[in-house]
Amino acid sequence: MTTQPIFTPTSDGIADWCRHYVANLLDMPVERIDANTEFDRFGLDSAMAVAMILELEEHLGGEVSPSLLFEYTTIAALADHLAANAGAGEVAA
Repeated sequence: MTTQPIFTPTSDGIADWCRHYVANLLDMPVERIDANTEFDRFGLDSAMAVAMILELEEHLGGEVSPSLLFEYTTIAALADHLAANAGAGEVAA
């Protein structure tokens, strides 16, 4: 299990947090989680994805739609989108 980094609402900060979150879920070293790998390649099930979205909502202070994982299919793409919309109250757009 890796130590979760301090969350920062920047693209790099969100991506780093997501990489650590996925590594912890899958019990893998964070170094094996490539931010440019599509989520479905990690083998995340829907419950894992929803859990990650709920934690992201807490950190970002707004609603994050689970459908974003289908629109932004990598950690890097999702992080870029969330960082661009951070502070908007609803980052699902």
